[in-house]
Amino acid sequence: MENALKAVALAFGMVAASAAHAEEVLLSCWGTVEVIQQGKQVNPVDEKYSIAVAVDIAKKTITIDGVRWPITGDASRETIVAMAPDKGSATLNRITGAVNVHFIEQTALKKFYGECKPAQKLF
Repeated sequence: MENALKAVALAFGMVAASAAHAEEVLLSCWGTVEVIQQGKQVNPVDEKYSIAVAVDIAKKTITIDGVRWPITGDASRETIVAMAPDKGSATLNRITGAVNVHFIEQTALKKFYGECKPAQKLF
């Protein structure tokens, strides 16, 4: 009985340790972008666009095209939300891969709507 309890405790310890040291998940996302300046869309309607996303649940961050955003709220929920006052906001559905990102840029607001799939570094 004591050995069984030790085995269960060891298993729980290994799961907790692996979750704490989980690597970031890389995603390739494709969709459309709207660029808004002075309240008007200035790019072609339904312009195709792609972004690279890295999600690090342990650090509670999402990195989008090299820019890191803090995850707000519970990172284990179905939809992850990230917000930063100087960057904008992002939502990512962990099940469907649906992603919405509003980038605050110096001269415009960029809205990306798309879908993400697992990716890996090419080199």
